[in-house]
Parts: sequence; structure tokens; C-alpha cells
Amino acid sequence: MTPDSAGELAWLKPVVTVALLALFWSWESWFPFFRFPSPRWPHAGRNVAIALLNTVVLSLLFGVVTVGVTTWTAERQWGLLHQLSLVGWSRLLLAIVLLDLWMYVWHRLNHKVPFLWRFHRMHHSDRAMDVTSATRFHLGEHLMGATLRLSLIPLLGIELLHLLVFETLVVANTMLHHANISLGIWDKPLRLLLVTPNMHKVHHSRIRTETNSNYATLFSCWDRLFYSFRRRADYTAIELGLDEFQEPQWQTLRGLLKTPLAPAEDPTPPADE
Repeated sequence: MTPDSAGELAWLKPVVTVALLALFWSWESWFPFFRFPSPRWPHAGRNVAIALLNTVVLSLLFGVVTVGVTTWTAERQWGLLHQLSLVGWSRLLLAIVLLDLWMYVWHRLNHKVPFLWRFHRMHHSDRAMDVTSATRFHLGEHLMGATLRLSLIPLLGIELLHLLVFETLVVANTMLHHANISLGIWDKPLRLLLVTPNMHKVHHSRIRTETNSNYATLFSCWDRLFYSFRRRADYTAIELGLDEFQEPQWQTLRGLLKTPLAPAEDPTPPADE
């Protein structure tokens, strides 16, 4: 896949984002799992504003660079995927699996490394998780993650098509498992493969041992393989957010951006928890 041909599919991610945002917003408005605090619009507006800021900055800083690195990698046939006798869908599937494994590792590091947790806790400070929470990440976290991911492109032999498809799948599934909805009896069988709303609600619990679990983004298998999977007997009893960010000042747009400057809180639970 060349940069030009991949560019023909550049519409995919934004269209999927807008369509699923509308779908899940409607679903959770009609059939919410948790009762929403009112009004909803200020909360959603702040989250979406953060997302728009991130999108603009990341596009300006990494858009051309990412195309350049993938082109350079393809021309030299660098990386794991170029060394394997895989073509078409098999190569794409393996690329998605490898990128998702990296997302698991990166997410877990964001919980274990105190400096990274300073940025990532903005996402966890959301006390009213809904579909817009899937877009609520600090720009600093995105900048560090995007920089590190550039090194994965030549290491793994990632192509533009792989990135485009993977990022679209990430958007779709993160909106699903952040939405304030229930899949009912379908949640349990679906989470044998994918991260589901119930599984991810545990991750947003304010109980620290639950916060530090269920790190996967697409495929739920990573949490089982690396012993970070947790269940809940009663998902309706989960309390969302972080204790140290309950004051209203931290939920404003300015407060969200200042989250990394707040007093540090060790993300690792005490030994007796």
C-alpha cells in the first residue's frame, strides 16, 4: 500500500468516529447503565474539546512524519512483517495483533510509571464515563505515545494501511467499552475476544486494585495472558473516577489540562489491598 492509495482511505477513521459517537450517545441517552449527572453537555463538550486539540496537534506534528517513516520502512523492507512470508489479510491481521499488544504494554506502563501516570490520570478522573470519555486523554500522553510508536514502524514493518485499519478499530472499540451502556447477556461471550463495557468499567473503578487491571484496548486476551484480568460480581456498584480529583476545579477544561501538575499519587496499590 502506497501513501497515495492509503490516502484514499483517510476518510475512514473520521467517518467511523462521528458515526459511532452519534450511535453510542443515542444508545446511552435512551438506555443508560449508570444514571447520568445533569447536564450532560458540559461534560461532553470538555471531552470533545480535548479530543479536537489532540487531533490538530498530533496531525501537525506526526502526520507527515508517520507517512515518511512508513515509506522509508517499506522501501528498505525493514521490520518483522517484511521478513515473514505473509501477504494481504494475514499480514494485516498480524500487524493489528502486534500493535494491540504494544497498546497493552503502553497502557500498563502508564499505570506503573509515576511520571506517565501524572498524564494518564486525566482519563481516569472522569466521574461520569460515557462515549466521549473514549476521547479524553491528555495531549502529553498522546505525544509520548506517538513518539514511541514511530520506532515500532521500522521494527515491526508497519504499513500505512495497518495503521489506518488499527486506529479505526481502536476508535470503534474504545467508544463501545467507554459508552454508558450494557450489552446484557452478550457482554460475557464477547469479552472472550474483545474488551467490553463491563470489563472496562472495572478499569475505571476508583478502587486502585481494579484501576490497575483490564488494560487491553482491542483483544481481551492480553489481560488473561499477563494476569491483569479482573471481574466484578456487581458492575452497578462500581464508583468511577479518582478520589484525588473530586473537586469541581479538576473537571474544568483548564483543570483537565493542569492534571499532570497536581500532587502526585502513587498508582501502585498498597501491599495489603
